[in-house]
Amino acid sequence: MIDTQYSALMNSKAIEFEIIQLKEWQQQRFPGWYSGQDLFHILVPFDAIEICLEHNSFSIEGNTLIFIGPAKDFTVRQSATTDGYLIRFTSRFYERSAPDRTLINSGLFFDSERFIRVVKNRIKQEEMRMQILENIGGYPSGNAAVASLLVHHFIESLLLQGIWDIDFDQELTSGKDSTFQGMANHFSILVHKHCKKNCNVKFYADKLNITPRKLTMLCTEVWNKTAKNAIIDIVVKESLRYIEHTDLSISQISYEMGFSEESNFRHFIKKHSGSNPIQYREKMRRTIQ
Repeated sequence: MIDTQYSALMNSKAIEFEIIQLKEWQQQRFPGWYSGQDLFHILVPFDAIEICLEHNSFSIEGNTLIFIGPAKDFTVRQSATTDGYLIRFTSRFYERSAPDRTLINSGLFFDSERFIRVVKNRIKQEEMRMQILENIGGYPSGNAAVASLLVHHFIESLLLQGIWDIDFDQELTSGKDSTFQGMANHFSILVHKHCKKNCNVKFYADKLNITPRKLTMLCTEVWNKTAKNAIIDIVVKESLRYIEHTDLSISQISYEMGFSEESNFRHFIKKHSGSNPIQYREKMRRTIQ
C-alpha cells in the first residue's frame, strides 16, 4: 500500500502531505492531519468521475488532472470503483521559493470564475501510475530530506503541466468572485505578491475596492482572524520559509522581507514563532536529518 511506503515522510513533516487511492480516501483518515484551511488538492483519476463541490456536480473524464484550492469541501461519487489517486498538501510543505509561491497561488487553485480547474493529463495512465509509485514510494528509506524533495518535485511537475496553457497572471486579476471566500482568496494572493513592500490593510482593501472594515469582516468570517493578523501570518510564513529552506544570512532575509532593521526582524520572528531565527533554522534542520 502506498500509505505505508511514505509513512516516514508524513511523520517527519507533521503529516503535511498525503497521497491515497481515490477509492479509499473517503474511508481512510490519518489522525495527525493538519487542521488548517490551506490544504491544496490534486486529483489524478484514470476513470471518469463525478465530483460534488459546494452544491455543484462536475462530471469529469478520466486521465485528467483536477486542481481544487483550499477551504473547498468536496466528495467523489462512486469512489469505491474509481481508479486513480488524490494528492493533498499544505502550502508550508510545498512553498520553498518565490517560483513555488507563484505556482501555488496561480489560477490552478484560485480562479474567481471556476470552482475547480481540470486539464488533460499529458502523461499516459501507466506512466503516471509508475511515476506516483516511484516518486512517492521509492525514496531512500530513512532519508526524510530526500523524500521531501522528491515529493516536492513530483508535485511541481503536476503544477507545471497544469499551467502549460494557462495565463495565470491574467487569470488572477480577471473576473470577480464576490463571495467572502473568493474575496479572501484574492486577498491572500495579493498579500503574497506585495507583503515585502506593503503590510497596510488599506493598501489591500483599495485593491479589492472595499473598505478596510469590510476586509477585516470577511477575513474574520472566513479565517477567524483580522485582516492585519492574516497579513502578519503570511509574512511570518514567508520569513520562516526563507530561514528554513535557504542559506541566506538572517540579515539578508530581513532585507528581503522588507524590514529596515535586522533587530526588528529578529524580534518579529521570536514573537510569532517562539524562537529566534537562528534557533528556528537549527531546529528545523535537525528535524529532517
